[in-house]
Amino acid sequence: MKKALTLVVLIVTPSMIFAQGSIEFNNRTGLVQQWTSAYDSTLAPVPVGGGYVQLIAAPVGTPLQPLGVYAGSSGFLPGYSSLAGFLAANPGWAVPYAGWGATPFAPAPISFAPGIFSGGSGVIPSIGDGADADYVVIGWTGPYASYDAAYAADLATPNSSFLGISAIATTQTAYEGSLPEPPVPLSLTFQGMKLAPGVIPEPATLALVGLGAAALMIFRRRR
Repeated sequence: MKKALTLVVLIVTPSMIFAQGSIEFNNRTGLVQQWTSAYDSTLAPVPVGGGYVQLIAAPVGTPLQPLGVYAGSSGFLPGYSSLAGFLAANPGWAVPYAGWGATPFAPAPISFAPGIFSGGSGVIPSIGDGADADYVVIGWTGPYASYDAAYAADLATPNSSFLGISAIATTQTAYEGSLPEPPVPLSLTFQGMKLAPGVIPEPATLALVGLGAAALMIFRRRR
């Protein structure tokens, strides 16, 4: 009896640890769009080869501190200079795995048609087999293969890359147990996104802000 129970535990435990659901990272009518120029907020689909998007997902209801905020006619104000920093501030959110391995999805280029991406199939871990998941898509324009590179380029040369993040969406995922189902395409739930000029303060400005905050703290303590 003990051997049988042990066998059940050994079989069930890995499936619980590696519970996940499969998706297809693509879009259709929900396009990735960008400002026409740094001074014109009219939206147009990102041209083929003109940018990248990256998928971030989490169990349904996981709180999210956004990558940044849209600042009206100014553009997009990012809160993080790196993807790692963004994920560290958002426990539970992660880049899903490509295929059925443990390699994170690489950023997907805009391809096939303006505003359209197709990053292939993969799995969202830690959600239960076939459970629903929340997701966002972050994006940027230009030839930069990562968000970090796009941010750095825009910091060095303003308006060299437009940045943005989609609204949170919820998707079903496919069961990946003994009888796996076809991956669920995100095109069913992705409502599109816009990329805008990054409003990134220069390092000198950030330093002044930091000094000002420190001086304010010292002043309050003395009072």
